[in-house]
Amino acid sequence: MDAMAVFGFFAFLMVIFLWSKVNRLERLLRENGIRPVGSKDLARRLAGMTGQTVTLTLYSDDWDMSGLICRVLDTDEVWALVRADEGKKKEREMLIRLDSVKSVKKA
Repeated sequence: MDAMAVFGFFAFLMVIFLWSKVNRLERLLRENGIRPVGSKDLARRLAGMTGQTVTLTLYSDDWDMSGLICRVLDTDEVWALVRADEGKKKEREMLIRLDSVKSVKKA
């Protein structure tokens, strides 16, 4: 056989082998809760809660936003527009990236 054909066949086998390893590792991460399932399911859940008051728990880097009570105004597949109360007659509209949402509870 030609040397390039052997190399191509070997490369194809390596890709198949590594692809199965990556799929198995992603499944393990999802099952153990290390990697989120995805924001599509969350976007669908929040779209059903449009107009309702919810409590959002967010992943925090430098600031803590656990237990953010807000009203869901609109959602798409990546972002959620919410309105949070800040005290006496003060409200703030915020865009929150769905990747940063850890959990959603109906208030």
